[in-house]
Amino acid sequence: MSLELKWVEEEGKVGAEAVRRGERVGWLVASLQENEVRGRHAWAALEDHGVADGQSPDLYRDLYSVAARLWVDAGYLDHYVVVPADPDVLEAWYSLSFAQQQVHGAQALGPLTPTEPQGFSVRQAGPDDIDAAMTLAFTIFDHQSEAPTWAGAQAPPEDEARASFVEYLADPEVTYFLAERDEEPLGHIALERESESTTYLSIAATAPDARGLGVGKAMTEIALAWAYEQGYGMCVTDWRSANLLSARFWPNRGFRPIAYRLYRSITLTPRDRHPRSARA
Repeated sequence: MSLELKWVEEEGKVGAEAVRRGERVGWLVASLQENEVRGRHAWAALEDHGVADGQSPDLYRDLYSVAARLWVDAGYLDHYVVVPADPDVLEAWYSLSFAQQQVHGAQALGPLTPTEPQGFSVRQAGPDDIDAAMTLAFTIFDHQSEAPTWAGAQAPPEDEARASFVEYLADPEVTYFLAERDEEPLGHIALERESESTTYLSIAATAPDARGLGVGKAMTEIALAWAYEQGYGMCVTDWRSANLLSARFWPNRGFRPIAYRLYRSITLTPRDRHPRSARA
């Protein structure tokens, strides 16, 4: 029996499903969102799509051809999808003109003896270190606004950033480390509890003037050693593919890709925008 492709809506998300012999063999849905960072866009998370065992990942091409029509007709022209780090799955999506934007990495934790910092110190910090945190708060924004990343996300106003950091550092499920030299902040790193067994490395930044001193390496090793001692078995993090510092640093620290966020932007021609009048 031939494959049947049809539109579907699930829990407020819209897209397509593939059915063969009455059995669902694939699906792709996305939430249609609008915000200041990404504008109007369709977002398909890792759990928003899949193909059944034995089905070729090429099925994603057919699912997208149906689902994306809904998204574009509704005016959502920027499409994001998070996919597993599977070469065949990636090949299917790349053939649809998607490009890699974000890498999601993970590593299993084990006993670790951190490298001794040379010329600086790393300590576990907290809410009382808000002033030091703010000297580093915009490091990532500033770096990713430049070539070749050009991330596009604007940094929040300083008062909003400070309020956010105050709340963040007070969170009991956040552990924050600070690298210093003569009380000068050189870098910071933060871990969040994601589950009983997994911690998420959510923040990591080194001041531009301190790069090359081993600050990032020392902070990461100290943070991961702490996480293992607390009983975590896995650490996950993510980084922009085009951020060359991150794209080289995290794999060298033992993180391996487990998923990728892909992105495509649709440009409509006047004929595309008025298909009915063009055929009249």
